[in-house]
Amino acid sequence: MRPEPAPAARRPLVVGYYGMDNVGDNAFCVVVDWALRAYWGSQAPVFAAPPLVDLPGDRTGMDPRWYVRGGVTGRAGTLLNKAALLRRSSMLVFGGGSVFREMGPLSEKKLFSYFSRVSGHPMAALGVSVGPFLSPLAERRLLDVLRRIDFIGVRDLPSAEILRNAGHPGLLVPAGDLAGLLPEALGEPVPPRARRLTAARARLGVTLLGVDYEAGDEESRRREDALIEGVRALVLKEPVDVTVFVFNTNPVHGDEGVSRRLRAAVEGVCDVRVVTARDGVRACWDEMKRCDLGLHMRLHGAVFAYLAGVPFTLVPYQKKCDDFLDEIAQPASLRLGRVPRDPAEVTRILAAMLTDDAVPDLSRADFADRARLNFTQAPWALGATNEPSPR
Repeated sequence: MRPEPAPAARRPLVVGYYGMDNVGDNAFCVVVDWALRAYWGSQAPVFAAPPLVDLPGDRTGMDPRWYVRGGVTGRAGTLLNKAALLRRSSMLVFGGGSVFREMGPLSEKKLFSYFSRVSGHPMAALGVSVGPFLSPLAERRLLDVLRRIDFIGVRDLPSAEILRNAGHPGLLVPAGDLAGLLPEALGEPVPPRARRLTAARARLGVTLLGVDYEAGDEESRRREDALIEGVRALVLKEPVDVTVFVFNTNPVHGDEGVSRRLRAAVEGVCDVRVVTARDGVRACWDEMKRCDLGLHMRLHGAVFAYLAGVPFTLVPYQKKCDDFLDEIAQPASLRLGRVPRDPAEVTRILAAMLTDDAVPDLSRADFADRARLNFTQAPWALGATNEPSPR
């Protein structure tokens, strides 16, 4: 007989960098929606997100007009909307991603922390990274909030070390990236690894990064040029077609501009497909499975490729990318530098994937099991003996 869910787990409000038209963050929603029901017995999880292609309408609670307006009006509307969702929730869950790097004086995290303290409703963070902090002030503010979170599942060991050094008083579990459970959340088995190519033409999947706030314009442009020219040289040299994945379609922070540059560079030379965040998580996943090799700047472009069994190289523009590559033990032959300066290097690594059998050492089953710990090791997991006491 299935155990009864803990009272706090029945209607969690899940928050994150949602509503930013990003496939990676939307994938967190898909996974968390499935896993909360499977492992915590949650009856009505709600996401602080506008409507998403991959979730039923009753799962999202944010009015999309606040994301369109922006400015003071949009910010005020967003906070009021989230406050209303909090009042109807049983607990608060931070659902995945790099949500603990920056925090301003008016951050919504203060609202969440205050609500938890006043209501006695617990907080959890699942599959998150902590740091690198963007300033000492942000670090102090974030650690104050993190101390109030009852359970934290982190997706990388450096995050666990930061919290241990800060004396985090709650339950801390080194777990994994939530996206590790994506195939299961979509009701699919883990795909077989890509076999040595037998088709006449291979397909390369590419995600690029439209905005890098930690790199200068010149560095970003050099990197874009090297990647785009490297892909063009590959398709001129080898029988390779291209799928352009636009993992972020946000008009301010997104990847559409650089993705159009890539498409223009290879169109007419090979077959080109385009799939975007607007098509949804499942559409991007299905298209990734059709690829034979990958070149990614978006972290979750690389994660999708890894889960699909597709050999890939990832440009590690942030530390989280290196952490992922280290975790899965990505072969050295498949690694690029942070700023590839030479298109020939990009072409060489991609061309080698057409014949090389090198694969990451970490099995995808183990990667999924690490992600599962975010849910099974939490005090609200079905069959757990004790919920955390209000702090």
